[in-house]
Amino acid sequence: MEQVIGEREAEQEIRGRIETEFDVTVLRDASVQITKNLWSDIFPEISSQLLEDYCGRRTDKNAVFAVTGDEIQSMLYLTSYAAALRRNPSALRTKRLPCMTDIARVETNLISMAFTKEAYRNSGYMRRLMSGALKYQEQMNIPLCFVDTDEGKFFEHFGFHYIYDRPSYRLNTDVISAEMLERAAKGETILLNAQNTVLKVADSGSLLSLAHFVNANLCRRYGFFIIRSAAYYERFRKELQSTGGDLFLILENGQITGYFAYTKSENSNIREAVFANQSDQEQYLSKNGDRKPAVMARIINLTEMLRHISGNGKTTIAIRLSDPVIAKNDGDFIWYLDEAGSYMERVKQSQNGADASIRPEVSATIGEFTAFIFEYITLKRNAKFDNIYLAGPVWMDEKY
Repeated sequence: MEQVIGEREAEQEIRGRIETEFDVTVLRDASVQITKNLWSDIFPEISSQLLEDYCGRRTDKNAVFAVTGDEIQSMLYLTSYAAALRRNPSALRTKRLPCMTDIARVETNLISMAFTKEAYRNSGYMRRLMSGALKYQEQMNIPLCFVDTDEGKFFEHFGFHYIYDRPSYRLNTDVISAEMLERAAKGETILLNAQNTVLKVADSGSLLSLAHFVNANLCRRYGFFIIRSAAYYERFRKELQSTGGDLFLILENGQITGYFAYTKSENSNIREAVFANQSDQEQYLSKNGDRKPAVMARIINLTEMLRHISGNGKTTIAIRLSDPVIAKNDGDFIWYLDEAGSYMERVKQSQNGADASIRPEVSATIGEFTAFIFEYITLKRNAKFDNIYLAGPVWMDEKY
């Protein structure tokens, strides 16, 4: 109990400093009703169902940042997620498939809403909110923040970089027709062409098994993803059903071998899909164009992030990082890695500038460094960098 009280008092102190420095209001552990009121003020036409979708997954780690006067003028909403991040992969050494025991569970935040009312735009409000939210997370020891956006230029100013290109799929109606989906949605088990393979709609009793299936298969292929739960799929299912879609399972001999989230859309009617075998996915789904940049991220707290990044043996790298918001991440560093993890030490500068004897082997923005950590870009090719166990590739499709 004393530890919990101490954490709350520390958070209140951090919140107070952020509010004073950036002249914003920070609401932590805000009630659902307060959050709904804030969003309703920004979006008077927002539907009650959409409010439920966004506010329904409230946790005591979510945070609302707002610029207020006589009314809410600008607002930013952080949603907390538990992410799976692959560490030093023992599976590589034993030549087995990675599993959930190979991952570290890390706390991350999604910027799920950032908006300024039209009358207050171009007043620097969003810059205050973004800067305040990033520094708040750094002081709260949050390793990573991400955002699902197509407005890359805006978020680049705050150190973000794309880390994930999202594919687009359509259901292969030659294999699974609309009529088969309708029958399955009504509770019927549909026999498919493959032996002992059926199509069923996911119900409340199967959502936990679905979450286990998705997590198990994602950790085999990806170094970073948001951990799924039955509660996540319950919210997802309700949203899909409101638009005539649903969650559908492919089962072989009673075991889940694939799943897809179907929605009635003219462009791409598959919102999410995970299959145990790539060949099955190619059978049931067809690509709907090229992958498009979708998710940006940036490291917030270097210490917290890098303790999960390790190397194949001891490695030391001189690196120069630039961060437009968080001063702790800006400067020349020595990056120390071994199989237990890694950390950076700042290189002290003389009065005449940087020590000429310590020249950076690579220079990067904090966004570029983040994209490198998640295998989205390459910073440098040499033996040192090849010995780093990176945390990619990424799989991202968060809506709640």
